[in-house]
Amino acid sequence: MPYNWANANELWADVLVETLRRKGVDYAITCPGSRSSPLTFAFARNEAIEAIPILDERSAAFFALGLAKRTGKPVALVCTSGSAVANFFPAIVEASESGAPIIVLTADRPPELRDCSAGQTIDQVKFFGGYVRKQVELAVPEASVAMLRYLRQAVSHCTNLAIAPDRGPVHLNVPFRDPLIPVAVDGFASPFDEESYEAFFAHLESTDSLPLIQAQLPKTLLKVERGLILVGPCSPVNEDAWCENVASLANSLGWPVLADALNPARSNCSDFESLVSGYEYILRSEALKEELAPEHVLVVGSLPTSKELRAWIGKGDVSMTFLSDRPVNTDATQSRANHVYADFEFGGVLVGEGNSQDYCRRWLGLDADVSAELDKRFESMEEFFEGKVSWMLSQALPEWSALCVSNSMPPRDMEFYFGKREGSVSVYSSRGANGIDGILSTAMGVAHEGEPTYLLTGDLALLHDTNGALISKQLKEA
Repeated sequence: MPYNWANANELWADVLVETLRRKGVDYAITCPGSRSSPLTFAFARNEAIEAIPILDERSAAFFALGLAKRTGKPVALVCTSGSAVANFFPAIVEASESGAPIIVLTADRPPELRDCSAGQTIDQVKFFGGYVRKQVELAVPEASVAMLRYLRQAVSHCTNLAIAPDRGPVHLNVPFRDPLIPVAVDGFASPFDEESYEAFFAHLESTDSLPLIQAQLPKTLLKVERGLILVGPCSPVNEDAWCENVASLANSLGWPVLADALNPARSNCSDFESLVSGYEYILRSEALKEELAPEHVLVVGSLPTSKELRAWIGKGDVSMTFLSDRPVNTDATQSRANHVYADFEFGGVLVGEGNSQDYCRRWLGLDADVSAELDKRFESMEEFFEGKVSWMLSQALPEWSALCVSNSMPPRDMEFYFGKREGSVSVYSSRGANGIDGILSTAMGVAHEGEPTYLLTGDLALLHDTNGALISKQLKEA
């Protein structure tokens, strides 16, 4: 780290980047442009942060999304001023809806060059509206300790908000005056030497998701004889702990677990005594719908993708309890629902004795029939059927790999045909906004220094993000 800064912009950008580094940022995705040069130089100088240049802002933002989902840590995303900012929008919407921590840094013209037809200038203040957890318009750089303390606090606070409790993207708009490159400016004097600069950041600690207090289920649920647990799409960073805690809850209650394919449960089936994957087929029978109607439903995180399942639950206006680590409304059925805050990556949910096993055994018997029928049909099927791909993936994916699933038909094929298996597979999907945007770039972000990664996508979604292929030269193995 240089301590002989050439001008206020260089010092300001270094303080901003070092603050992010101390708060746990390991990756910065930088896009080309002149106005963002101070930030790009600063990230390149900081040896503790991997700066990854990506040409296309839209692909860059989805790459950052994939990194943030895999690591669970905030990822910095940098662009120049003007329309470049707008290309981040689709990924920021998905990051907001799915709770992925991204620190968006948009370089900007200083106030005197706005609203006067200066080139490459748009109104960037509060550009992302309600899709960011916090928006800050930073001051124009000044080389005073007082202003640098303000900068440190603003950046530190925003990083905290990106992680907990309602994790998601934050936006810092960063104006710069010329010169944008590190050339000496007459009269500039740094307020720091090496020792005082290090001391300036000594109090900062890495921002992590804070464990929530272990949740207690209402005692009335212990008397429920016909209870269901639904597990929706999620990509927990601490998969082993998440599976262990969710399974502990389910096994203690003795309730069947209807788990979407877009979470780790189906790939860790030995943890669960009552895992059901064939519910899409079971609930096609009107007679079984009536027979299997539950008294109460526990939802871990969010509802599964299945329209059939959601319609069945919604029509019955079933009493429900949502267990979630985010303060968001995830009840699309608008049923008689209560919310209990629980983070299964850090702790389980306390329960007492289990319930009757008759209801659970009925579900498991039907699920075994569905699984046997699917295996029989697919093993003898020679013609191509896209649904068979999901079934084959459940059979063939290597342990400790990652699977990224695009939207539209792939998640529905997964829910239908991706069966229970042994051998952990991390599943990632953009089910926040459910768009087909940026799936290839997101998969690249998941793969970067991560597990061997596979992508299940449709042709339109792949074509929609062909620029993501340009990122392949940046990929590194773990």
